[in-house]
Amino acid sequence: MELLKDFLQEDQKKEVGLKEILAEPEDSEVEVYAFTIEDALKKAAEALNTSIVNLEYEILERGSNGFFGIGKKPHRILVRLTSPEAIFEGETLEEAEVAPVHLDQDGSFKVVVRKDGVMLKVNPPKGKGKPVDLKNIQAHLSSREITKYNESVVKREVEYPSGKYVKIADYIPSQYDSKVQVQISPDEMKAFVTITKPEKYGRVPNVDEIISLLKSKNVVYGIKEKAIEDAIENEVFNVPFIAAEGDMPYDGKDAQVQFHFKVDTDKVSFKIKEDGSIDFHETDLIQSVVAGQILATKIPAERGKPGKTITGRVIPAKDGKDIKLSPGNNTHLSADGNQIISDINGQVIFKNNKVQVEPVFEVTGDVDLTTGDINFPGNVIIHGNVNDTFKVYAGGNIEIMGNVGKAEVVAEGNIVIRQGVQGKDEGKIVSAGDIFAKFIERANVRAEGYIIVTEVILHSNVTSKKKIICQGGKRSQIAGGKVRALYEINAKYIGAEAYTETIVEVGTDPEAEDRLNELIKRRDEIQKELPEILPQLTYLTDLLSRGPLPADKAEQYQMLTTKQTELKNELKNIEEEIVHIQEYLDSLGKDAKISASKNVYPGVKIRIKNEYLLVKSDYKYVTFYREGGMIKISPYEKTKEMDEKIKEASTTKRRG
Repeated sequence: MELLKDFLQEDQKKEVGLKEILAEPEDSEVEVYAFTIEDALKKAAEALNTSIVNLEYEILERGSNGFFGIGKKPHRILVRLTSPEAIFEGETLEEAEVAPVHLDQDGSFKVVVRKDGVMLKVNPPKGKGKPVDLKNIQAHLSSREITKYNESVVKREVEYPSGKYVKIADYIPSQYDSKVQVQISPDEMKAFVTITKPEKYGRVPNVDEIISLLKSKNVVYGIKEKAIEDAIENEVFNVPFIAAEGDMPYDGKDAQVQFHFKVDTDKVSFKIKEDGSIDFHETDLIQSVVAGQILATKIPAERGKPGKTITGRVIPAKDGKDIKLSPGNNTHLSADGNQIISDINGQVIFKNNKVQVEPVFEVTGDVDLTTGDINFPGNVIIHGNVNDTFKVYAGGNIEIMGNVGKAEVVAEGNIVIRQGVQGKDEGKIVSAGDIFAKFIERANVRAEGYIIVTEVILHSNVTSKKKIICQGGKRSQIAGGKVRALYEINAKYIGAEAYTETIVEVGTDPEAEDRLNELIKRRDEIQKELPEILPQLTYLTDLLSRGPLPADKAEQYQMLTTKQTELKNELKNIEEEIVHIQEYLDSLGKDAKISASKNVYPGVKIRIKNEYLLVKSDYKYVTFYREGGMIKISPYEKTKEMDEKIKEASTTKRRG
């Protein structure tokens, strides 16, 4: 190792003392040493007293970056005057190799001594370049004391250069041959080979000889045959290169858990809108999942990969550590044990180092800027209010301990509002089940099931596909707005003493009626539009009967024909749906009724199926029903489910 160090230090000193210009055989070319093409051209331009654009170059001997920065060696480059060409500033040797070839370039030759013999390669000139002079080859051979060679072969190569190595003499062993040194790193992971430069007619060892030498030094693994071959071919002399390299051991990575949800929920993040502002309604507070959803995946531990030194010694590696997934409540492991899967719809959380799914999402305070909108596949319990502009969606039931403002509350199950709704004409409550509330004021409420209110329904649009019951409170009054139910409306008071217009309707399906009205409106539009198309289409059809239509008329004819066909098809479908809905509506309302256990005030408009009644005087303790195409009145009839539903409204707790 000391020998290697001494040599490298000596080579470094040698580099520092290099002369910029080693030879000037004539005024048209110079030989320079430099680490980049740019530096070489600058030095040559100064020596030849010309501009860089007038120069071209040829790399005579490659340099080296050294070993760990030691022994850095410059390139030996021949630079000559030529016509202006592109200059590739700052190129390294590797970049220079791919530079465009000059159109005019003199021929060149190279003599190497190998075990197979003395080899000559003559490269032909390019463009207007000069061919290789036989005398130059003879002088070179003489300078290396190679006197016995096949002159005819040399002459043939000069006259007809092949650009390939040809044998011109036998190899004669001598003390001038290259010497090869092998240095092995202390960790036995690398072997460095240094080939000394041969002198005179000395030869360079071949690849097999260097490999044999490495093996004699107990280097049996990781031999870089290509690196050895390149070093010989490129005549990398007196500079160590890596001839063999071992494999470092690779310790396997420990098993990891990839969570498919946000584990750190301490910080709530809000959605950023396209304009860069913050949407305080959308947060990542709730992480909803559905049954069968993958919540976490284990990335298995990796096995370690042993290493090996160049001497063949195996270096052991560690395998990664395994871990076991821990499913929590309402989750289970996959068959292979590598995934945690949800059993139910709900909220996924990471608690006590376990993944679990809760069927209920609880908001401890209000639904406001701190929570954003709520969207949860299970049940939702809100211990405060739902403030204006916020939305709550649930795949199960919703229970709200406070009030609901100008908000939107939608549930696939029941909705229980312990206080009431103050919708300010825009609030919306929608349930696929029943709705329970203390009061409803200026809101839009719709339920597939019952709507049970204990105090008042004021100036609201309320619709139920079953019954609307406003009983059990001090007032239990329906006043103002429009209240519709399929089977029954039952309250203490309907209307108000102030003759407030109040519409109450039973015996029909409100949604089906709304759809029917939409269809009738669209039918009327089509029936108006079709006659407007007919004259134009008739005119164009008449023109077509006389011959081909101009391009614009043909396009118009096609458009009108298509539109007429589409409208007719749409009209047919609409009429069929109208008939179907009318048949459905006709089947409803046989036992529909409207009842008031106290008063029905003047100004109330009653509709039972297709019969209407404007209340002009005060009625007490009555039930309105339909019979024989007329609305009739009987003493008040208590609804069958009243007590049960009122009790349910007052006692319903958190529904799971």
